[in-house]
This record gives sequence, C-alpha cells and structure tokens, in this order.
Amino acid sequence: MKKSQMFKAAHEIAHEIVGATDNYQIAFSFALKEVWRQVKTYNKKRFGDAAIVNAGIRLVTTPEMKRQNEYVEGVPTWIIRKNLNEQEAFAVCNTTNSFDIVRETEKAELVSFNTDYGYVEMWTPKSVLAVA
Repeated sequence: MKKSQMFKAAHEIAHEIVGATDNYQIAFSFALKEVWRQVKTYNKKRFGDAAIVNAGIRLVTTPEMKRQNEYVEGVPTWIIRKNLNEQEAFAVCNTTNSFDIVRETEKAELVSFNTDYGYVEMWTPKSVLAVA
C-alpha cells in the first residue's frame, strides 16, 4: 500500500471518529496508527468502505463497552454462540426480555431466555456464569 493511500484511508477514518476525540489531530493520529497496524499485521493492499467504518468503530469502542456485551443475564455470549444455532443466538443476545433457571445440577444450569421470538433454553456450566 502506498503512503498516499494510507494517508487517505487515515483521513477517512479520522473523519469517522473526530466526534469521539473533539480534536482532528488526535483522531488523525489514532487513525494513522490503526492503518499502519492493519497494513503491517494483515498486509493490506487497500481499504474499502467497510474496513474504514470497522476501524472507526474499533478505535472508539472502549474496553468497558466491550465487556458490557460479553454477558447476557450472566451467561457469556461465547457459550451462547457455541451451544445455540445462529438464529437462537441472535435472539438471545439481542432481544432477551427476561430469563429463568429451569433446572439446576451440581455443575450446570438449564437457563430459559424469554426473547421477542419465543423461549430459548440451553444448558450452561456454572463455572462460566458471571457471579452477581
């Protein structure tokens, strides 16, 4: 990737994230570092529109915001995606209204999620549940 292409991509990303920093120079600095990281890591030859938007989102998402989406009612999202099909996992992660513990064993719980699409049940190990 040529330097002029890298700078153009960095400017586009900076325009996406300037609202989060309130300073274009700082936004451009972060964007240029992100472009350089992606070029070195992934050997990128060009940046498309989706890559620019995703880079902007990645730069303005704080670790607290990422952790906030790691659990649904105390159940980690990775185990939801592992144990349920794509549609069920989407429903549980995005439209859960409430949940109930249906059954419990020594090492696992059967959790029922009430979603906008109906009830979804799954077993989850107690060892991965968030402690309230």
